[in-house]
Amino acid sequence: MLAHVPTLFMVIMALSATLALSVGIAARTQLREGMAYWALGLFAHTLAYLLFALRGQVSDWLSVVLGNLLLSVVFALFAEGVFQFQRRRPPRWLLWTPCGVVVVLFAALLPWYLARVVVGALIYVFQSLVVVLAVLQKRKETAGVGQYFLVTGFLVLVALTLLQGVGVVLHRDQITSVLSAHWLPGLVFLTSALCTVVVSVGLILMGKERADERNRTLAMRDALTGLVNRRSLLEALTQQMAHARRHGQPLALLMIDIDYFKRVNDSHGHLSGDKVLKTVAGVIAARTRAQDLPGRLGGEEFLVILPGTTLQGALQLAETLRQEIEHTGFCSVSGEVIALTISLGVCAQDQLVAPLCDDMINAADQALYLAKNNGRNRVGVFAPISLA
Repeated sequence: MLAHVPTLFMVIMALSATLALSVGIAARTQLREGMAYWALGLFAHTLAYLLFALRGQVSDWLSVVLGNLLLSVVFALFAEGVFQFQRRRPPRWLLWTPCGVVVVLFAALLPWYLARVVVGALIYVFQSLVVVLAVLQKRKETAGVGQYFLVTGFLVLVALTLLQGVGVVLHRDQITSVLSAHWLPGLVFLTSALCTVVVSVGLILMGKERADERNRTLAMRDALTGLVNRRSLLEALTQQMAHARRHGQPLALLMIDIDYFKRVNDSHGHLSGDKVLKTVAGVIAARTRAQDLPGRLGGEEFLVILPGTTLQGALQLAETLRQEIEHTGFCSVSGEVIALTISLGVCAQDQLVAPLCDDMINAADQALYLAKNNGRNRVGVFAPISLA
């Protein structure tokens, strides 16, 4: 049974227009996530197939040249959207040069359908692969499965385009125009309609998964300092303690408190207090290793989880942080100099066996209070304890 090509064109136009509207609505809140480019691409796709459907009723310059130009623009816009989604600078000469090539070659080959199909197949395969490669280059940094919908859709389009080019060459006596009554055009355009849906689902999923990932990150992070929050710290400490018990490795904690922080807020205002908190957090983050986990417990208190660190190693880091904060130039929002110090409590055990993270938290807290009671701006040590 042969598919009716004009009907398929109408289906593709309806799908593209609907999907363009859906992605366009999503783009209103995610303009910098590539959505706007993708919505424009789907709209151009709709117009391209409208011109294809009018073949024989309008000038070939519109139906053939402009229609294929719009189809090439679709690929360029999708690639632009991918690069914007990945926050990369797009190689625009690579993305848009094929559009100019389409205009020149299709205008020159206007009387020869077979030549146009072969040339178009080569150009569209190239543009499709540009999109696929751009997605795959950043697949590890992109969350979720939406990107694989996008890749799958474009790879199927590559296969279809090659099939169409080869098929037209092999059946050139039977396929003399895009509207020829042959099974191949019907198969190609029907599968293209399905690919349009798959690609669009991938685009929408990519935007949603990016938003979900951002929300998960926000749920784990302290909004002011950017460090992990209390809840994430306690969850991570429980996991690190279990790992330390299994492998007989040391684990250390640093609890940090800004000395006389209330005076900063009272004398310089809460905006200055926030600025101080962010600066202290930045110093802590800069001085810790990739495997360490610094976070904000709340207020002016910070906690640093130090996997694989002995008591001596934790003491060295604590003293380094104490000295750096003491010599860091802090300023209020009005430019006034703020003298600032911190007190630190250290708790560690070379072979940790602990049933509850509260034991380590309490030990570090007691060490911190020891530092404060001894005059502040110093490091307090809790003697290693056996937490069996």
